[in-house]
Amino acid sequence: MERVNLGLMGLGHWGREAYTPILKDHPAARVVAVSARSEGTFAFAREQFGTNIAEHRDLGDLADDSSVEAVMIALPNRLHAEAVEAAVSAGKHVFVEPPLGFDAEEISRVVDVASAADTIVQTDLELRYTPVMGFVAERAASGDLGEALMVQVSLWCGWGYGGLQWREEAEDQGFFLWLGCWYVDVIDRVLGSAPVRAGVIGGRAMNGDLMDYGWATLEYPGGNLGQFQMSMVAPVEQETAVRITGTEGELHADIWTGVCRWRRRGEDWREVSVPCAQPIHGFAGMRESIADFLECVRSGSRPQADLAVSRRVHRAALACMRSDETGEMAPVESV
Repeated sequence: MERVNLGLMGLGHWGREAYTPILKDHPAARVVAVSARSEGTFAFAREQFGTNIAEHRDLGDLADDSSVEAVMIALPNRLHAEAVEAAVSAGKHVFVEPPLGFDAEEISRVVDVASAADTIVQTDLELRYTPVMGFVAERAASGDLGEALMVQVSLWCGWGYGGLQWREEAEDQGFFLWLGCWYVDVIDRVLGSAPVRAGVIGGRAMNGDLMDYGWATLEYPGGNLGQFQMSMVAPVEQETAVRITGTEGELHADIWTGVCRWRRRGEDWREVSVPCAQPIHGFAGMRESIADFLECVRSGSRPQADLAVSRRVHRAALACMRSDETGEMAPVESV
């Protein structure tokens, strides 16, 4: 199998937990360069990927490295815009965690720069890549449930119970840019369009100015609704689920386990299990998301989480931020 020469921009907690074990096992991946700021990170990279990897202390130097075909970005969020722009300007394919920037202006600039480049840019919206979300989207598109009137996604976890480990970074961005993009994208995976308005109600229990429980309601063209319900201060095991209410049926799916139940009106429940590839590293869907990126680089095909999807998701997240700030419904504006 032809392998993709990868450069890793950043190799901190997320890069080590999610990227490293997947890339080491994938037959289409070859890590040839790393950019970092500490000798300890370079030592870790040599241990994991071999002593011949190129070591860069500057993002631009890695972007300009001629041995690198594609860049995977696992940096602090404040550096995402700079890293994406450097990589696409150097003609590199890009895999990047959301958000693409800290505000509408920066996000819009990054998307425009990336759209003008002749490279593949995939945002790591890994939940849409889970096999169960593929099954959910197929069921919705098949008409089995009738028209999808409402799509709900929920996150219950204890990440912020007693105080969030990443509170300082998260407070600086606000909840919906820091974490909301992945869950808004679950709704996008089913409805496939940008909402027109967003309304948020939330509270702040244990994490300062960061909203840590609440919900966002998204209004879509034609009257379809999306809803994201979350609590990061629930002292329970993590639960991530999606529910569709249609004119002819309903569906419930657990994104983490891959168990999906659905039925048409008046019929019995049917159930199927479509779990992620095991073991899961980082989060459900990471193996599938990275595999899709590598295949797109090799084949030249378009990723699921392309720039059009990323633009819609960021527009929705920004509208949620504005609603949270004003306490009113906010229009979804262009990005």
